[in-house]
Amino acid sequence: KNRTVINLPNPIDTDTYKPSDKIKAREFLGLSKEKIYILFGAMDATSDNRKGFDKLIKALSFLEIEDLELLVFGSNKPKDSQNFGFVTHYFGEISDDKNLNKIYNSADVMIVPSLQENLSNVIMESLSCGTPVVAFNVGGNSDMIDHKKNGYLAKALDSNDLALGIDWVIKNNTKNYLGELARLKVLENFDSKIIAEKYKQLYNDVIEQSN
Repeated sequence: KNRTVINLPNPIDTDTYKPSDKIKAREFLGLSKEKIYILFGAMDATSDNRKGFDKLIKALSFLEIEDLELLVFGSNKPKDSQNFGFVTHYFGEISDDKNLNKIYNSADVMIVPSLQENLSNVIMESLSCGTPVVAFNVGGNSDMIDHKKNGYLAKALDSNDLALGIDWVIKNNTKNYLGELARLKVLENFDSKIIAEKYKQLYNDVIEQSN
C-alpha cells in the first residue's frame, strides 16, 4: 500500500481497428442494409462458463425488437445449432484483421456477457471501430465502457439488465453519437502511440530516481 502503482493498459492499433462505412461493410458480408444487428464473439463460448453464454441466451429472450438479427464470430454454426430466437449469421474463426474490422462495423451493438474480464480485446476493438458495447460491470469493463455514453454497463450477472442495455443502445445511438464517443475513448486512452509514450515516461522516471 505504500508503493507507487502504475497501470499501463494493453494498446490497440487504431489504424487497423477503425470506423468504416456501415452499408459497405454489410454489403461485403452479404447482410441487409435495414436490419438491426447484435454482434457476439463466441470463441469457447459454450465450453467456458466464464463467457456468460447462458446469460446471453436469457437476455436475448427478453428482447422485443423488430428486424433484429444476430452476428456471431469465433465459431462456426454448430450441427445442433442454438435457437437464439433470431436469424443468426455465423462467420466462423476470423484470422484477418480487415474482415474482423468489417464485422465490427456492420453491427449496431456488440454484446460481451462475460462473467469475468480483465481488459477485453473484443470490447476495445469494437469501441475502436465505433460500435457501442453492452457488457456486465465486472473486471476491467468499466475502464473502457462509460455507462450510457459509449455503451452500457449492466448489473453484474443480470440478464434482464443486459437486455435493457441492448435495447437502450439501439434506441439511443442517434446518428451514431455513442459510436463516436466509443472511438474517442479508445483514441484518448488506449491508442498504441499513447501507451508507448506512457512506457517511455515510466522508464525515464525510474532512471531519474535511480540517479
